[in-house]
Amino acid sequence: MKKSVLPVVILMAISILFMGTIIGASSEAKDPTNVKTDSPGAQVATVEMVQVSPANDTGNWRGPGVAEDSKGNRLVILRGPEGTKFYYSYCPKNGTWSAPAVIYGAQPTLVDYGSSYIEIDSRDNFHCMWENANGQVYASFKNGVWTAPATIPRIGKYDKTSGMTVDSTDQVVTIDCEIVNTFIKEAYLHRKGKNDATFGAPFNISRDGVTASTQPHLAVDSEDHVWAVWKSDYKIPDIDENLVIYLSEFNKDNSDAGDWYVVSPNPAWSFLPQVAVNSEDKIMTLFSTSTSGDYLTRYFDPATQKMSAIIPLNNGLVFFPWHTFFSRMVSHGKDFYAAVMAPGRVLLLYKFNQTAARWDKVAAVSDRAVEVWSLYSGYDHMLVAWNSIEEPTQVFVSTIEVDPFSKVRIKSVSNLRVTKFVERSFFKGYTLNTLTWEANPDNTEKGLVITAHRIYRKSSTEDNTKWARITEVAGTVFKYDDRNIPADSDYVYAVTCVDDQAHESLVF
Repeated sequence: MKKSVLPVVILMAISILFMGTIIGASSEAKDPTNVKTDSPGAQVATVEMVQVSPANDTGNWRGPGVAEDSKGNRLVILRGPEGTKFYYSYCPKNGTWSAPAVIYGAQPTLVDYGSSYIEIDSRDNFHCMWENANGQVYASFKNGVWTAPATIPRIGKYDKTSGMTVDSTDQVVTIDCEIVNTFIKEAYLHRKGKNDATFGAPFNISRDGVTASTQPHLAVDSEDHVWAVWKSDYKIPDIDENLVIYLSEFNKDNSDAGDWYVVSPNPAWSFLPQVAVNSEDKIMTLFSTSTSGDYLTRYFDPATQKMSAIIPLNNGLVFFPWHTFFSRMVSHGKDFYAAVMAPGRVLLLYKFNQTAARWDKVAAVSDRAVEVWSLYSGYDHMLVAWNSIEEPTQVFVSTIEVDPFSKVRIKSVSNLRVTKFVERSFFKGYTLNTLTWEANPDNTEKGLVITAHRIYRKSSTEDNTKWARITEVAGTVFKYDDRNIPADSDYVYAVTCVDDQAHESLVF
């Protein structure tokens, strides 16, 4: 196990007041909350807020997760008022939210509750995971149909705090904390392949067997490497307790892909980390420290192995009754967004300003005190599902306008086929691989104009080879002959779509 400690420098941003309001709130919403932004002349984003739990009921709806598929359909999962089951509410594109209904009907009995997550794969399946005292519960949803919810396998006693992502192969990856021996806690990865019915055995990634490794979170890069963060003890002589945040990269087989980095102040008390990977494979970590009384971040470039100094949000922490350091972070194209609780327990959305190396406040997401929330990156907006802490507790979805990003909008081609032919010359043979494909009906349905197809290939027999683009053809062409390659070659291919805004689909 490798551990690297990087020096800490605090960068302070200058705050400038700017007033804003929540616009388009539901009839249940209270008075708008003023927002300040740290960038001169910044525009406060429009926020629309809708209550998805039943209006005027007894409350006790909590722990929501939210996501949106490539067609604009939305799903929220939330703990029901009886406290033992999870429900869902579905909103088709440009439609209205359905009344909450129990997920599937038969699901593991909920004992307590924690966070919930939803991620979308390339086929527009909604992968859902929620926590309780007995572990992570998983189910998927598409076209109104749920798979049977089941608890993800674990080794030790479950310790609430987790995360979930979906990689480019539609593999679902979750992370959790499990108590394996008295006070010894470890972070475990769980993987379920695209066509697998269940998750494989948990894999211990923190594996030091000495201290408490807790509060894990994860994200994946373009090579499907997992980037994980977690809180752990870091022993320093004469320091009673030193809680640091580790960042580490893992290959597809769960092996270390590089050093472990301590990204938090050292020594200090650091908590509840988040990690996100943007479209350039840059890494952002977010965590809180009771020592500094703020949310802190660090920006890491794997290509150069350079880590930024610590960059604070200048937000402050909530201490109620002791501390509440809950936060969420996502990438959106090249950008990073974070939703954090401000003093007063109001939820704020921040965007990272890469040029100025600071976080700018975008909007107030809630108009009242909040408890738990989730954050999801859509095409041209952020979705935040949150529950109020005021009685009767209800669940809301806030939609915040942001700059468009096309990753979730354009799909790769359909029915790609490769036919191999052998061509003979006088001295040796060559292989001709003929590729054929069809237009993806999802792109047509969404009115996208496909101007080009790009063809990629890589060896299927050599480990760790990367995709290489070999050519580009017009969007009206659906065939390509890959000629004059060695007869004993064995390639796999991918064909992407490029639209009239130069956006390219992602297939690997």
